[in-house]
Amino acid sequence: MATLVRRLLPVVVLVLIGCLCGRVVSSDYEILLEVKRSFVEDPENVLQDWSENNPRFCTWRGVSCGREPGDGSLRVVSLNLSDSSLSGSVSPSLGKLQNLLQLDLSSNQLSGPIPPNISNLSSLVSLLLYSNQLTRPIPSQLGSLTSLQVLRIGDNYLTGHIPASFGNLANLVALGLASCNLSGQIPPELGRLKSLQNLILQQNQLTGPIPAELGNCSSLVQFTAAVNNLNGSIPAELGRLQNLKLLNLANNTLSGVIPSQLGELSQIGYLNVLGNQLEGQIPKSLTKLGNLYNLDLSANKLTGEIPGELGNMGQLVYLVLSNNSLSGAVPRSICSNATSLEHLMLAQNQLSGGIPEELRECRVLKQLDLSNNTLNGSMPVELFELVELTDLLLNNNTLVGSIPPLIANLTNLQTLALFQNNLEGNLPSEIGMLGKLETLFIYDTQLSGEIPMEIGNCSSSQMIDLFGNHFTGQIPVTIGRLKELNFLDLRQNDLSGEIPATLGNCHQLKTLDLADNRLSGGIPATFGYLAALEQFMLYNNSLEGNIPIELTNIANLTRINLSNNRLNGSIAPLCSSHSFLSFDVTNNAFDHEIPPQLGNSPLLERLRLGNNQFTGKIPWTLGEIRELSLLDLSGNALTGSIPPQLSLCKQLTHIDLNNNLLSGQIPFWLGSLPLLGELKLSSNLLTGPLPRELFNCSDLLVLSLKGNSLNGTLPLEIGHLASINVLNFDQNQFSGPIPLPIGKLSKLYELRLSRNRFSGEIPVELGQLRNLQSILDLSYNNLTGNIPAFLGTLDKLEALDLSHNQFVGEVPRQINEMSSLGQLNLSYNSLEGELGKQYSHWPADAFVGNLHLCGSPLNHCNDFKSGDRQSRLSQSLVVVISAVSTTVAIVLMLLGAALFFKHKRASMRRAREVKCAYSSSSSQPQQRRSLFYYGAPKQQFRWEDIMEATNNLSEDFIIGSGGSGTIYKAEMISGETLAVKKIRKKDDLLMDKSFAREIKTLGRIRHRHLVKLLGYCSNRGAGPNLLIYEYMENGSVWDWLHEKPGLMGTSLQATEKSDVYSMGIVLIELVSGRMPTDGSFGEDVDMVRWAESRIEMQGSARDELIDPLLKPLLPNEESAAFQVLEIALRCTKTAPGERPSSRQVCDLLLHVFNDRMLHTDKMSPDPYA
Repeated sequence: MATLVRRLLPVVVLVLIGCLCGRVVSSDYEILLEVKRSFVEDPENVLQDWSENNPRFCTWRGVSCGREPGDGSLRVVSLNLSDSSLSGSVSPSLGKLQNLLQLDLSSNQLSGPIPPNISNLSSLVSLLLYSNQLTRPIPSQLGSLTSLQVLRIGDNYLTGHIPASFGNLANLVALGLASCNLSGQIPPELGRLKSLQNLILQQNQLTGPIPAELGNCSSLVQFTAAVNNLNGSIPAELGRLQNLKLLNLANNTLSGVIPSQLGELSQIGYLNVLGNQLEGQIPKSLTKLGNLYNLDLSANKLTGEIPGELGNMGQLVYLVLSNNSLSGAVPRSICSNATSLEHLMLAQNQLSGGIPEELRECRVLKQLDLSNNTLNGSMPVELFELVELTDLLLNNNTLVGSIPPLIANLTNLQTLALFQNNLEGNLPSEIGMLGKLETLFIYDTQLSGEIPMEIGNCSSSQMIDLFGNHFTGQIPVTIGRLKELNFLDLRQNDLSGEIPATLGNCHQLKTLDLADNRLSGGIPATFGYLAALEQFMLYNNSLEGNIPIELTNIANLTRINLSNNRLNGSIAPLCSSHSFLSFDVTNNAFDHEIPPQLGNSPLLERLRLGNNQFTGKIPWTLGEIRELSLLDLSGNALTGSIPPQLSLCKQLTHIDLNNNLLSGQIPFWLGSLPLLGELKLSSNLLTGPLPRELFNCSDLLVLSLKGNSLNGTLPLEIGHLASINVLNFDQNQFSGPIPLPIGKLSKLYELRLSRNRFSGEIPVELGQLRNLQSILDLSYNNLTGNIPAFLGTLDKLEALDLSHNQFVGEVPRQINEMSSLGQLNLSYNSLEGELGKQYSHWPADAFVGNLHLCGSPLNHCNDFKSGDRQSRLSQSLVVVISAVSTTVAIVLMLLGAALFFKHKRASMRRAREVKCAYSSSSSQPQQRRSLFYYGAPKQQFRWEDIMEATNNLSEDFIIGSGGSGTIYKAEMISGETLAVKKIRKKDDLLMDKSFAREIKTLGRIRHRHLVKLLGYCSNRGAGPNLLIYEYMENGSVWDWLHEKPGLMGTSLQATEKSDVYSMGIVLIELVSGRMPTDGSFGEDVDMVRWAESRIEMQGSARDELIDPLLKPLLPNEESAAFQVLEIALRCTKTAPGERPSSRQVCDLLLHVFNDRMLHTDKMSPDPYA
């Protein structure tokens, strides 16, 4: 009996529990077990006690119970499993817990959708599912949970729209939907939520306007919809939210003005609308917000002046107005009552005038950013009374004067940025008093003198950039004390002496740039301690000696440039890194073999070892560098063959192995490099024929094989080089005829086949090379036949050399008619016949060695006709006849001129005031010819001809305008078309000696990317001066720059200042997207004047400077665009002497790119990147 009782006892207990708990055993208990099964992973075992063997579910972790009011049964009222690392899904069974008041599954790894049947939980007060991985749209059924007060389901991957049914949640206090992928508009129905206090919608993809109905949410305390795609204006109705303390609408595309009604938000403490497209002025009503501690209106399009009343806001801590178009001066009253102001950020506006000394009244100011404005004057000494300053940024202004010793007062300073100003004088030694200074950026100013030794006392320094100043003397040895230093840029100064060995103590250094100075001596062995070094730049100095073996320890280098020094020995100690991106030691005296370990850097893109004394073979390991795009080993003493492993470098675009001792044949696998653009193998010991596979390189631009022992005939496949610009096969042993397919090379610019054994006639197909310009050199071959007349169709050709061949017959007249030809050599052939007077401008050396050729500039043909009767005429008779003929001709000319002036007096009144000069003419006086002395004669054009061809410079003939005049198209009676540039008389450019030298240079240069200057007309009267150019019928730079991207070319310099001017024009075109001849500039306004006027304006006028196709721009991108425009305007200064050098322009552009690194990790630019 006792045994039976013992066996029945557990059953009785279960029955009793079932009686006590009513139906719960078969409901909430079982439901929770179903919920557990939806969790697939429980790494923290939080559900360990959720077991069928433990029916006391109210004791399970996360479960809270309450009793039914009626029968007193236990029911689940709260389930909290937050932050438990659970994965799986949200169980639909949760919808069966009818008495559930709180459900919190936040901060887990749950995925899948939100079950719609959660809407069955009619008593639910709080639903927290945020910070999971939930997907799919929010169920609209949740809008039926009318008891819900807190709904936070953000930080998931939810998609779709915000359900309009949420407007039915009348008791809702907090709605959190941030950081999802929600789209669509904010439902206006949310305006019905009178109890709503917190509306959090930020970081989604919401679009459309902000509903004005939200102004009805009278209990709203926080509203944030930042980082969406909202547009339209800010509703004025938001001003009715009297309880609002936080409004964050940052980083949307809101437009219009800031409504003045926001000034009625009496409780607001945080207002942020940064990163929108708001316009207009800052409403003065905002200055009445007495509780406001944060006001951020940055990165908009606000205009007008900064209200001085902002200084009355005693609670304001953050005032951020950067990246707008605000103008005027910094208000003197901005600190009048700003007793709490710690952060004043006014950068990247159009503020002008001086820095007000009244800023001293902001006694607790920590950050002052006035950078990227047009502030002038000197830094007021009162500024250095702000002893709480941690960040002082005044860069990119036009400040003058010096850095005062009072800088020592700012002992809390961490960042000092004064770069790109006009500061002069020394860097004061008191800089060493700034023990907390971390970032010192004073580059691209005019500081001089020595870098003070006291800089070594700035013990917290991490980044020092003094690039582009005029510092002299030695690098202070005390910099070696800066243990936290990770960036040091002293490039482009006038520093001398040796590099201090103490720099090796800066073990955190990642970037060291000492390039472009006058440093001497060797590289210190202590640099071997710089294990963290990534960028190592010492180029353009006078360093010498070996690379210390200790540098083997530097194993993290990514970029190294030691070019243009006098270093020698082996470079092996530099090659420990496996992370190289660029490696440049050109123009030194390094020797030994090229270290094979260079092949250990798979991401190396540019390897430059040219102009050294390397010996041995090219390492096969370079074939391991799969990202290699540029390989320059030229100017060494390398031997052996070109290693086949290089065939694996499929990214190669440039190979330069010129001037070595390489032997063997040209590898066939070069034809398998799909991106190869330049192949230079000149001046080696290569032999054999050209491999046909080589001509598979359809993108090849330059093929230079000069000075080898290559032989055989040129393959017909040469016609496959569709992109080739330069072919140089000089000084080889090629034989046979010139292949006909060479005529297919329509882009060929330079063709050199001299000093070979080519035979036969010049193929007629060469006449198809209409872009041939630099030279056609077929000299020193065995070519025969007549010189073909079709060579005269090569109207761009500047140099023609057919000397030392076996050509016969007469010189075709078409040769002399080649308008661009400046060099001609037909010597040492078998040419015959008489040269006409039109050849007299060529030197005799161009024709010597042709025994049967006579005439000017050679001997008179009379000397070759001994039997001719006229040869017996006496010399005196010839003189008499010549004198009489000349006299008669002069009389006739004078009579004709008199008659002409009689009938054309009116027009010639103006012509008498004009002096014209042309590129060359046999009839021009010698002093005129000296202007352009190099080339074939040009037809003369008179002032009247030009006036007739342009209808007296009528607007109907305008084809463009430039920085100094207007350009007209003139179709002359002779059939020739000219471009005539009218120089504004007020510029008086022709009277400027610098401009005269520029004309002389332009007239002498022949280049395919420079329009030829044929002459000029200087007007002594009131009329304009004219420049006469060749007319370019194939379009302008605009066409190639904008209509055909990727096909840009380069030009030779005329003068550096004229090239800089052109560079400025191109920069304006790039940023503005406009043509230089754009009609919208206005009458007599060119692109430069238009840009100058707009950059000083505000609002939409200034915004016109940016190409609409570039928008929308991030704030730092827009700032960079305007900085590029500022550089462009410096390039296009009217006076050439005021323009920067091309090197300075390059550095300015690089620093625009690197400016953003001020607040991040600033990296020094690689000059070959």
